[in-house]
Amino acid sequence: SLNSKRQSTPLLPQTPTTTRLYDANQFDLSKPTYDLLSFRPIRSDALLRYNSLNQSEPLRINLFLLMTVSLLGYPLWCESVTGELPTAIPSIGACAAGLGCGALFNRERTRRSNQLNRMEKELNAESLEIKLPVSKAISSNRPVVRLKELRGKRRIVAIRGNKEQLAEIEIVTNTLCSLRRRFVQSQTLVVLVPTDGSKKEEWDGVWDTTQMGDSMWLADANNNEQFLEYFHNNEVTTNNEDELAWFALNFKGRSIASGIGEAPKILELMGQQLQPIDLIDSTDAAVIPDEMPVASELLECQKKFYNILTSSSEKEEMEAVFTDDNMEEVNEVINAGGRIDGWSTCLAPDARPVNMVIADQDVFLSSPTLAYTTCVEFPANAGVDGATLLATQRWVRKTEDDDWKLELHQTIPWSAGTRAGGTLRCDCRGCVALTSNPEKRTFGGLIG
Repeated sequence: SLNSKRQSTPLLPQTPTTTRLYDANQFDLSKPTYDLLSFRPIRSDALLRYNSLNQSEPLRINLFLLMTVSLLGYPLWCESVTGELPTAIPSIGACAAGLGCGALFNRERTRRSNQLNRMEKELNAESLEIKLPVSKAISSNRPVVRLKELRGKRRIVAIRGNKEQLAEIEIVTNTLCSLRRRFVQSQTLVVLVPTDGSKKEEWDGVWDTTQMGDSMWLADANNNEQFLEYFHNNEVTTNNEDELAWFALNFKGRSIASGIGEAPKILELMGQQLQPIDLIDSTDAAVIPDEMPVASELLECQKKFYNILTSSSEKEEMEAVFTDDNMEEVNEVINAGGRIDGWSTCLAPDARPVNMVIADQDVFLSSPTLAYTTCVEFPANAGVDGATLLATQRWVRKTEDDDWKLELHQTIPWSAGTRAGGTLRCDCRGCVALTSNPEKRTFGGLIG
């Protein structure tokens, strides 16, 4: 019967079969492919990203190449195409035009190679592994993740150096620690990569657990040698492995800044690339540990400075807050041709920031005689969705019995979705404005 036939016919084959869809390495996009225009192997995923982002540039490169070959070969094909022998003047003109097209071809090819080189560095960085910071009250196990897994979740700033460079240079450690709260608010992780095998716990006087807490902004390299190899492979020369080097990545894993031989300007990087993600309100109070009575003293000094800045026209009052020393950060701008406005000008009724308020204050005590304060400034005329500014102050005193004096005040626009166009630096003489240059179309980055 029909039913019996159906039952006797197996619906599935009795013997198992295996269908091999692809070879193990067939879809490995990180596998290098030789690129004729760059004269070297390049990761396939880097070529794929470049082609998806640049539709017209490959066509332009090929057109310049075709025109170069055609014009330089004019004496060879002229007779067969036109039926006439090439003369001197057209030949010279064709060769000159061919050289011009060749120069344009080389320019576009170089730009393409530089862009692919940067993309390769960004993709190579995705395999770097870090240990995420966790709250010690919740767990002591720190998860290990690759940077690729943090795409869309965290920004990254990685700094390589020896113990002296990472722990004893004021511009690195003190700046990082004083802005630790701002790293959290901008969802940025800092990775310190020591070249001498030292650990931050061995850096005396730097990592005070009372101030640092759980350090939710500070990650560790899971494999320090992996990071060192990455830095080494991306340097222009191999003779500077002991120099301070750093790079920064945005949420997409793209390079936003890098350098070698010079410490990163963290505050400027904050204003231009590491803007806040967390909502900051003008009513947010200061967050200071109870075990730090000196923090309240520093916040009172900060409050006094802002009261004078927003309400007084007397430059003598402001000068009394500062030390008598000229700061190098201000001298740098003046020596480059910048103008300094004295406090009498800055405190004029039509110039001072009347009714500006500050919030979310923070304190970092580097030593008994050196401290930092930070805050977020809310100008009175900025509006509800207006720009806010990130400000830092550096305080010093000769002994623990002396009063704190302000050495340097610096402020920079710091708002979600906007990039700072400049920064303001002030010392006992007054303030200088440092503006950023217009962005240029470059494809550098990631160290060298």
